Amino acid sequence: NLYLVADGMGGCNAGEVASSSAIEAFLAHFWKEMKHATVDDMLDMMTGAMSAANKEVYTKSNSAREFAEMGTTIVAAAIREDKVYVAHVGDSRAYLFRKREMIPLTTDHSYVMELVKMGNITKEEAATHPKRNVITRAIGIRNTVETDTSIYPLKEKDILLLCTDGLCGLLKDEEMAKILNKRTDLERKAELLVAEANKKGGFDNISLILVQI
Repeated sequence: NLYLVADGMGGCNAGEVASSSAIEAFLAHFWKEMKHATVDDMLDMMTGAMSAANKEVYTKSNSAREFAEMGTTIVAAAIREDKVYVAHVGDSRAYLFRKREMIPLTTDHSYVMELVKMGNITKEEAATHPKRNVITRAIGIRNTVETDTSIYPLKEKDILLLCTDGLCGLLKDEEMAKILNKRTDLERKAELLVAEANKKGGFDNISLILVQI
């Protein structure tokens, strides 16, 4: 039960190359390590997989002019027994929807989030800040990458949401919660989230995964 969302950046199709290359490298490393690992190794495996993804994209970006400076975000979630293990780089997010509430499982690696942490702006101001799309960490930009990881307990009926900033950059947490609370199936909820983000402008790629526990 491993779920990944990546949001690539770079000219022409470089963003697409970065995101697909990163996910392929992540999976190759993860499944190889999985053969002789335990649950206790989960976060180490995910961090190692992020490093493998970073190495692949960084090498490729330096191999051809059309791929120069390409990069990608990744948010990954692995569900084992009654816990979710989360790893992320960039501003793609993981949330847990529980009892009508959105619980953020990640903190964006972005310029505005740094300002929020320093107390210079509020979270509300960050949502409309002109530099809100500037990220401070990404896969493939440097030869090494720092990954943030965490573990959260799961309950029955929880919904896990992984998404790009094309969704969470346009919809507030409470707007997403309202849709996830609707009495309809998971696929329909995903469609409604995308439709609502498009209605708000749909300025960016909108990718998401929903997982019902």
